[in-house]
Amino acid sequence: MPESTFAKCFNTKFQDVDAKYSWINEMIKARQELVILYMKILNVSLSRSSNKNDICYPSYEDVSSFCNHLVDYMSHGHFDLYPKILELIENASGRSLSIVNKVLPKIEKTTEYLMNFTDKYSDDLDESKMATVQQDLASIGKAMEVRFKNEDRLVIALRLVHSLVSSK
Repeated sequence: MPESTFAKCFNTKFQDVDAKYSWINEMIKARQELVILYMKILNVSLSRSSNKNDICYPSYEDVSSFCNHLVDYMSHGHFDLYPKILELIENASGRSLSIVNKVLPKIEKTTEYLMNFTDKYSDDLDESKMATVQQDLASIGKAMEVRFKNEDRLVIALRLVHSLVSSK
């Protein structure tokens, strides 16, 4: 995947934010680390050994590490970042924005899907599970892309509300 397409799909670039919102950059950095781990196991699963009939699987350790980072990333979002963003939006605007009501269910849907992946691959890995990892990784990439785009929508809503309140 070309660098620009990769960055565009997964928005791995740091966003310019006010110092009081620097934790958004921390979220982007965690996202970068997660995507790097994802690409590492995806690239291994797509490579072939010298015998074209043999499929190379990512190591169990790499898959497990990705699953652990994925769970950490989702947990941090649900239990720390999203509530913080929602509170800031509501405090600044005096009301809940419709974007939040549209975005959170989409994020929650990806959480369920991603958790199913981590449940399957986080431990007790064997060759039968690893045989399906390549197929599952393609779907996981799409789910992460949807999640990241919706997280970005929350950040954009926060920025908009902040700029509207600051300009008054």
